[in-house]
Amino acid sequence: MTSEVITRKFSIPGGYIDNQDTASEAARREALEETGIHVEVVKLLQYRDRAAIFACVATQPILVAEQKESAQRQQIASWHAADFSREVKAVYLISPLSLVSAEYRYPEDTALLYQWMMETPESEVVFFTDISDRASVLHQAELVAITAFKNWGNALPDAAKTVLDSLMWLLNLSGEYWFVFLLIAVIASVAGPGTMLPLLAATVITILVSTCLKQVFYLPRPFYLVPGLQNGDAYGFSFPSGHTLLATVIWGMFWIKLCAGKSRLRAGSGLLMVTVLILGQALARVWFGVHFISDTVAAIVIGILLLILFTRLFTPTAIRGKAIWLGIAVLTGVAAGLTLLPAHTYLFAISLGVFLSLDALPKESLTLSVPRHIVVALILLAGSGAIVYSFAVMANASTVSLIILGMHAAGAFLLAVWLVAGSSLMLKLLAAPETA
Repeated sequence: MTSEVITRKFSIPGGYIDNQDTASEAARREALEETGIHVEVVKLLQYRDRAAIFACVATQPILVAEQKESAQRQQIASWHAADFSREVKAVYLISPLSLVSAEYRYPEDTALLYQWMMETPESEVVFFTDISDRASVLHQAELVAITAFKNWGNALPDAAKTVLDSLMWLLNLSGEYWFVFLLIAVIASVAGPGTMLPLLAATVITILVSTCLKQVFYLPRPFYLVPGLQNGDAYGFSFPSGHTLLATVIWGMFWIKLCAGKSRLRAGSGLLMVTVLILGQALARVWFGVHFISDTVAAIVIGILLLILFTRLFTPTAIRGKAIWLGIAVLTGVAAGLTLLPAHTYLFAISLGVFLSLDALPKESLTLSVPRHIVVALILLAGSGAIVYSFAVMANASTVSLIILGMHAAGAFLLAVWLVAGSSLMLKLLAAPETA
């Protein structure tokens, strides 16, 4: 089964039937594009509404990652599939009996999965613990170092191992989208949406650059090659490290805003702290087994180059103007059309939402008391949570990928409008009595 990017649920491989293909030809094509496995169609199992369900057999052994413990969901080596990371997060051998209806894209078909499996001839399966010979010479050398690092950490006493895991989790936060969004929302409520805009623009462009580069190089993650290295969740390609790239840009912008041009002590101590946070983020990604060392080094270099670009582009006046945000919207829109990555569609929706909300920005600096800033922050976060939850529920009610994609994009658009226009309106309303 495939774990889908858009629906965030499991499904058997499948897709639409082109005019020039028969149903069985479409089944072979979709299996190859989504899983990377060449199959032969054995027979038609059943028609389900407009869907034709076929029994298929792989024409070559299926490579499956061997699990250390008994597991009913074992990942298949599928990073070479055409739709990997764009439509498919991962491919698994799954026992249908382990699935609940809420996990499956078509819940009404969940009860039929076991029957379909029993009517399908078995394919040859080969379990692996190490296929690093398929990696480049550089990555093979890095895998030796990563394995040694993991073995050292796993050999620590339980208490020390718990501390290490907790530290890695904390250091990894700055690359998590939800954490970055929380930072952006807090800045919008405390310092105003105008101060938030440079960080939001930098985040959008950084994610765009990271995801585009991953599609260009399409390199596997360490745990795709050596499953035992996995200690965290991740999907898609490895190069560059998106978390490390985002952390470099985020903490770099904080240093530029708060420390650059200040006293030597403040600039130096701030730079040291930022360096520790960025290197810690890189170390965490290696510890989790989701990135090579070279992925993180490249991400830091790219992040520094982006910071230089952002300091030139995102001046206080320019970032509040429509030209930059129109450019970002066009850039993300073109990327969404070319790559077909759902993430690029969401970035376009966010950029468009900001572009259409710029007129709501306060024209002058507003002063609020600390309690009122807290009120703005709470309302902004509560509203954001309501938007995310509402659109997630609506998206979950559909099984059509385009509708689900549209729901998520609409939620991203409204979230951007709420962050910019909503925070602006609240600041104006709460500041008015104090500045009258």
